[in-house]
Amino acid sequence: MIESKKVDTFIVGGGPGGRIAYMALSKMGKKNALMVMKEEPTVVCSLPYGIGRRLIPGGPEEVVVDLSKSPRLPKDIAKNTIRGEVISLDANTREAIVRTGDAEISVSFEKALLAPGAVPWIPPVDGVLDGVSDEAAPAGESVQVGNNLVDKERLSGNVHVLRSANDARRLDDLARKATHAIIVGSGAIGLETAEALHDRGLKITVIETLPHVTAPLDADMAELVENRLDEKGVRVLTSQKVVAVKSDGVLLESGEYVPGDGVVFATGVRPNLTLARKAGLEIEKGIVTNSRMQTSNEHIYAVGDAVQVADAATGKPVLPLVGTLAMRQGVTAAADIAGMPLKMQPATMWGVSAIFELHWGSIGWTEELAKREKLSVSTVTLPVRTREKAMPSGKEGRWKIVVAEDGNEGGIKAGQILGFQIILDGESPLGTAERFLDIVSFKETVPELFRHFAIHSPSHNPPDDPYLNLFMQYLHA
Repeated sequence: MIESKKVDTFIVGGGPGGRIAYMALSKMGKKNALMVMKEEPTVVCSLPYGIGRRLIPGGPEEVVVDLSKSPRLPKDIAKNTIRGEVISLDANTREAIVRTGDAEISVSFEKALLAPGAVPWIPPVDGVLDGVSDEAAPAGESVQVGNNLVDKERLSGNVHVLRSANDARRLDDLARKATHAIIVGSGAIGLETAEALHDRGLKITVIETLPHVTAPLDADMAELVENRLDEKGVRVLTSQKVVAVKSDGVLLESGEYVPGDGVVFATGVRPNLTLARKAGLEIEKGIVTNSRMQTSNEHIYAVGDAVQVADAATGKPVLPLVGTLAMRQGVTAAADIAGMPLKMQPATMWGVSAIFELHWGSIGWTEELAKREKLSVSTVTLPVRTREKAMPSGKEGRWKIVVAEDGNEGGIKAGQILGFQIILDGESPLGTAERFLDIVSFKETVPELFRHFAIHSPSHNPPDDPYLNLFMQYLHA
């Protein structure tokens, strides 16, 4: 006999958007909520550091979120959470079926909130899968290989991804046994994993299909990252494509064979849209919502990595894939469900990371991405220092802004700052990146930088005003 439950709010997904939505609903008086999660809740961005064990000595287990002990989450969240998978959701009858092992639970709800997240994506390379064909839907954790969603257990034994606690445990085990790892992809997770395994004593080769590492940076900024990798003995192969995975390495399109004990594919993620499609929701790049995070069905909300947003700077649909944005969306959806409506503010894409103490940040559009999308842009690049020149502890850095020129459509203004990039050696770029997140999101122009003041403290920064310098350099260009 199928067990039945009836709730006010049914949350699908236990990532940051789902967890924060549950917390917000509780604080707003909506206590009758049920959350379903397929995987252990983790802080995904911290997983590489659990593998490296330098910043998180306790390893991957320290990154798992214990719902019953979290000081922030409601005390009843563990009791009202089911480990399982939602296999069907009827948007009209407002009923869902949850599979938990061999059992099934029927859930009826007033409102549903989908936070299905994203799954790792691997290009359809020969040797990635174990060769055993299985057309059934994934029963365990999922990975998308090409256009097909498959169970991670089908990956070949030396193939890895990093999205869950189990992925981190496998890589932690690899670090104990291996001597050489290959990282395919050079985004934040790829390079953070490269550094983590390097910290564990492994020889590292990074393979990237693009002409330079770190796609959120333009080539002139990424060169600083490549230099740091080279200084640390990490071999970087750009403009290279993996065409086959073997038991002891990978074959490149160029014909070169790169040996390695394990291959980590850090080649991006794809939004998990399976349940949204079953529910008949409107989908473009991701799930389409309004500013209250309501989908095309008024009873269903969606938040997180599976949701597309209108880029604040250009209005173009994008998938930001940012956990802290998912939390804002979760609060917005919860507020609407609770009758305390908020509107999600416009946002853009962002990313911040560090590789061997070289810190980088990227907000909005790079020059390369803008030009691929046929946007007319110019740039201003500014050398910076972390301290004044008289201080030997000061190190070099670089800022770059991407500025719209005349002739763009979609309400883009001439002089509007569409993107910002920053590289700092040994210093956090967070404060500056957050300021430019607002500048880009609110469609400010270069002349409007004049209203942003810079604080100087000799022990923290040089006396130069970088906002004034950008403004003056733009006028001179």
